[in-house]
Amino acid sequence: MKPILVQDFLEISYRTDLDLLVGRWLRPVELPEMQLGYQLLLDAAQAGSCRRWLLDVRRRQNTHQLGAQWMVTTWLPQLEPRLGGRTRLAYLMAPVYMRDEAADAAFPPPAYFADKPFVGERFIEENAALAWLGA
Repeated sequence: MKPILVQDFLEISYRTDLDLLVGRWLRPVELPEMQLGYQLLLDAAQAGSCRRWLLDVRRRQNTHQLGAQWMVTTWLPQLEPRLGGRTRLAYLMAPVYMRDEAADAAFPPPAYFADKPFVGERFIEENAALAWLGA
């Protein structure tokens, strides 16, 4: 799996065997870098017509409330017009962040995604994330 784009904070690659875009955050980021990173991911997904994403945020740490608000109000609504169909976003997280109350408040509950053209879920094991993406 050869990276298609590398920044000092994000590596983006495409797994042709699974038709999957992979974004691996390489370090903690501030809001402007997070926004740039997600725009770069969307550009790469559009170029490859890919609606299944594995987002490894274990080194980035958690999204804070401002980042979550930007994603919900600005970034997520761009997915359907640019990619068509429903996009699946699997977030690979460190176990400690799955128990973080602030992270839980920042990540929408499952019911939020019911009528949206995108769906997200959090995982601590990559195999479980890949299985969910393949469903």
